[in-house]
Amino acid sequence: MDASPVLCSSGTVLGNVVDFRYVDGTLILVRDGTEDRIHDKQVVAVIQDLRGTRKNEVQPQLILRIVTTQSSPEVTKARFALELLPETNLPQNYLQRHLLTRRPKHLFVPPNQDGSRNLHVIVSARSGIGRAQQYFNDVLSEALAAIGINRENYNVHITESERSIMDMTEKIILPRANQGIEQTIILLSGDGGIVDIVNVLLSASQSNRYIKPTIGLICMGTGNALGNSTGLNRDATQGLTSIFKGFPRDIPTFTTHFSPGSVFLTDEGRKTEPLPLENGYGIVHGVVVCSWGLHASLVADSDTTEYRKFGAQRFQMAAKGLMAPDDGSAPHVYNGKITLYKAVDNGQEYSEEIPETRTSYIVATMVSNFEEQLTISPASKPLDGQLRVLRFGDISGAEVMRLIGMAMRGGGHEKDGMAQYAPINGLKIEFRESDSRWRRVCVDGKIIRVDEGGWMEVRRENKNVVNLVA
Repeated sequence: MDASPVLCSSGTVLGNVVDFRYVDGTLILVRDGTEDRIHDKQVVAVIQDLRGTRKNEVQPQLILRIVTTQSSPEVTKARFALELLPETNLPQNYLQRHLLTRRPKHLFVPPNQDGSRNLHVIVSARSGIGRAQQYFNDVLSEALAAIGINRENYNVHITESERSIMDMTEKIILPRANQGIEQTIILLSGDGGIVDIVNVLLSASQSNRYIKPTIGLICMGTGNALGNSTGLNRDATQGLTSIFKGFPRDIPTFTTHFSPGSVFLTDEGRKTEPLPLENGYGIVHGVVVCSWGLHASLVADSDTTEYRKFGAQRFQMAAKGLMAPDDGSAPHVYNGKITLYKAVDNGQEYSEEIPETRTSYIVATMVSNFEEQLTISPASKPLDGQLRVLRFGDISGAEVMRLIGMAMRGGGHEKDGMAQYAPINGLKIEFRESDSRWRRVCVDGKIIRVDEGGWMEVRRENKNVVNLVA
């Protein structure tokens, strides 16, 4: 494979004369024999400097670069910072890659007649390891100001509870969408923030004037499945590059129904809350995954304040306890009847019951990656709307970890003889477990406990109610 061409130019950085070279995704700045490097993955965009120049001066361009500083080995101590580097005469191929050539329309939504603003920033304070507020203060607000969006142009909402995003959607986003008002939400959150918005919008009726809100996602969660599967999280900007340069696209969703008596588990599993109801059955919407078995159990067991300090490592830590119980017993194999709903080429649907009732791992997902390195559904394409099932049957803990290890290396597990992998319209699970611990279901990080003898059914949702900038 040929190396990318090297284009050189002479220009200025912070008023100092430098030589530029752009090669293999890195801008090299040479001054007085010393080099500085700016990697593509750090760059949000190159923009025109709006801060003004003196007469006869060349108007500089600004490189918006995100850097991460870490004063200690603890991941929670890492901080984001935005550097605004004024430059002139950058190499042409560098500008072709990074120059912001159009005003991102979704960030310049008009206010209402009463002056109320329709650009919202939601900061999910507890997402991931709690860095959303710092990212907003030191990066996002500065980047928006650099393109002419000042603090008075948008509303900032800081979450105070698990219901904060849902409450804001019910009170502000939904009514305005039904009034035909264009809105954009910059969401500093994990996947759960989008799920909260989707659940409110799908649970309500839409008027004939309804305009889908647009979400720009800053990936602040633990796994960031949606961000990693759509390319938002492919660089070091946490999705800010996509917000500046992307376009709104439909977010496909799925709907899960539960038998009566099913409840949300909250407060680290100590409390329960009722599910929303539709025709007497619990209903929860999702955009990433519905799971049972090992995946649901490890998400539930790791969702504690103590585990969350370790970021994505919390899943591996919880998995050790599930795969190697303290009493020396074998990992639990989950018991239930599973029926898949599939479609033939003419669109007709048929049911396929899995003869084996014992399952180690099963997920129904619309995304490719649960984490950056965990490619759980290799056939999934960004926002393609196809639900796929991956299941491991009654196999040993060592075999489960072998298959997950293959997924961590980019795939191949889906072709293994011990895995079942296919596109589906939906699936149903009828639980045959007496211990409630093994009747926990995960829908995009939310944990639902199904009553003994109960069931759940997940299907693709045909209605799209929100856009994602990607």
